[in-house]
Amino acid sequence: MNRKRLFIILAVAVVVAATAVYASWFHRDNALVGSGTVEARNIRVGSKVGGRIDKVLVREGDGVEPGQILLTFDDKELQAALEQSRANAQKAERGYRPEEIAEARAAGQQAKADYQLRKNGYRQEDIDAAQDDLERAKADEIRTRLDFERYDALAKKDLVSKQQRDTSEANWKMALAQKEMAQHKYDGMQRGYRPEEIASSEARYLQTQANLEKLERGNRREDIEQAKAAYAYDLARFRERQVVAPCAAIVEVLDVRPGDLIAPNTPVATLLEKDQIYVRIYIPETEFGRIKLGQRAEVRVDSFPNTVFGGEVEQINQQAEFLPRNVQTREERVHQVFGVKIRINDPAGRVLPGMTTEVKLKPAK
Repeated sequence: MNRKRLFIILAVAVVVAATAVYASWFHRDNALVGSGTVEARNIRVGSKVGGRIDKVLVREGDGVEPGQILLTFDDKELQAALEQSRANAQKAERGYRPEEIAEARAAGQQAKADYQLRKNGYRQEDIDAAQDDLERAKADEIRTRLDFERYDALAKKDLVSKQQRDTSEANWKMALAQKEMAQHKYDGMQRGYRPEEIASSEARYLQTQANLEKLERGNRREDIEQAKAAYAYDLARFRERQVVAPCAAIVEVLDVRPGDLIAPNTPVATLLEKDQIYVRIYIPETEFGRIKLGQRAEVRVDSFPNTVFGGEVEQINQQAEFLPRNVQTREERVHQVFGVKIRINDPAGRVLPGMTTEVKLKPAK
């Protein structure tokens, strides 16, 4: 019985001692203390349009300012598209030039005359002229045929050469073809234009009239806005010809070279924000009520042991976890903690990601 009582007393003493050691680590000078590693918020930057890299203007480790150009792309195609859309937008807003309207009016008049010609049919004097041409062609065909028959008969008697006979035959066949052509033209003029030809001519006339009215009225408001929108879109794409730093940062990763072909929306660099460095510590569940957003903190790093950097609680996790997080046995995972993110105030940029820190949270007021 005495051994059992002694064992219980020793166990209680061990628990009390462990609790005292654990509590003393978090309660120095009535303040919560924790340690962690400095981290920084990173930004992955790139271009929406991509392309072939022309120039790389920074290197890994360089500090960059907001708006500083990191690299540029070959922008010849983007420049051409921008100039074209700018010209279209200016033309749409300015309207059509007087000479363009005059040209459209002349085209409309010509189309109207052509339509009326087909609608009314050929004039009688045109038909008479075609008939005269046909009569002349018939006369030429008769004359050349008689010449051929005569030379053909003489050639059979060897009174003329074969060449003369062939020449007369060729002249007759040519006159025969011209007569057939004149006959076809005369027949066509007598029949007049086909209905589909008249319809086609009318459609061209109506189209030219509509185009003329469009030019005289000018562009519609929605057409102007559409042209402006196309210009704004190409302007936005043109700005993507270069990658710029969105804020003050340090170039962490930049593994590209001039000539590399980059796909659209592909990150080309990773930046660490200079004013977004922080450390995350873990506070026991029993001390959760002593922390709040905006609470002040003192941060020390091994690299500057005599310097105290200011800090502020920026985030408090709303779900508890076990410490240490990588221990899986039930016996060791006995303490629940809450993660606390503390932003470090270091305008000089001396505190860098990866440094080990000790954080002391001042009592909340």
